[in-house]
Amino acid sequence: MNSDQISISLDLINRHYQEPNRNRFESRYFWEELYSLISASGFRAIEIPYEPVWQFGGRSGVPMNRYCVETKYESADGYRAALAERGIDRVAGVMFDPNLFMRNDNLDFFFGASGHFAGEAVAHAAALGADYIAISPSPYYGRAAHYHPDLEAKSAGFTERVTDALRGLADKAASSGVTLVLRNDYWSLFRGERILPLLDALPAGVKLDVDTASLTIAGVDPAAFIAAHKSRIGCVHLTDTSFVDTNETWKTPNPEFPEHRATQVFRDPGTGGVDIPGIVALLGRQAYDGPVVFSARQTRDPFRALLRIRTLLDQLLN
Repeated sequence: MNSDQISISLDLINRHYQEPNRNRFESRYFWEELYSLISASGFRAIEIPYEPVWQFGGRSGVPMNRYCVETKYESADGYRAALAERGIDRVAGVMFDPNLFMRNDNLDFFFGASGHFAGEAVAHAAALGADYIAISPSPYYGRAAHYHPDLEAKSAGFTERVTDALRGLADKAASSGVTLVLRNDYWSLFRGERILPLLDALPAGVKLDVDTASLTIAGVDPAAFIAAHKSRIGCVHLTDTSFVDTNETWKTPNPEFPEHRATQVFRDPGTGGVDIPGIVALLGRQAYDGPVVFSARQTRDPFRALLRIRTLLDQLLN
């Protein structure tokens, strides 16, 4: 594993459900202080979740799409310069999921809107000089099934439309010099090893994005998955969990917040049950030198999570 390829995802700031409050997180000062704290924690690269919702919010310091970036920094180059002033050398990647657009029973709307904004995310990744664009190939299974009770009957047609959309994005990413990687979210129609046939139908330049917690929740050993598909991996997200999905939570409309019990699905890396040290050692033995992203999604304390990850990383690399 190449330590120069390690980054941290800005998903540790959950703007929808957790701290900080809206007045803080929409302010430019909050993010610019965060970049300095990330740098002080020893990280020189970040990943940005691309969130179109902030595009409609007017003024914002939330750096989650190109409109917000251009409002505050005039251009992607201006944003990169601001990052550099605070010790962040680069944006390693951009992450996009289409869940926002599964909001009615009109699949033309879903594919039209998600395709448009995914294309925006690819262009934004290229402008930021990112190595990869990570795409979730489907919305939450449960959210889709809510609007389409006959989802299983439609699955073949749905998969065909997803495949066509991803082929278009793959072409756009390739021409922009960005690698398209497919996320294996545990709540997806393409969870676990179901993502492999989808990958097979796409150009060879499209790779897997291995999310270690999502694989674990889906019942797949992440180390075995990495070993079996090492040549197809384009990005690794080191995520952690202790969650065991005994009630098919992955099929519910809001799978990150289980209906039957209060629990935190994702844990800060190193505090759950995923064998992250073993996976890092495996990546090292395989001489994997692609992007590695630490993600503290759903953390209860983003700043403690930042230091927890640094502590874990120091232990793993020494």
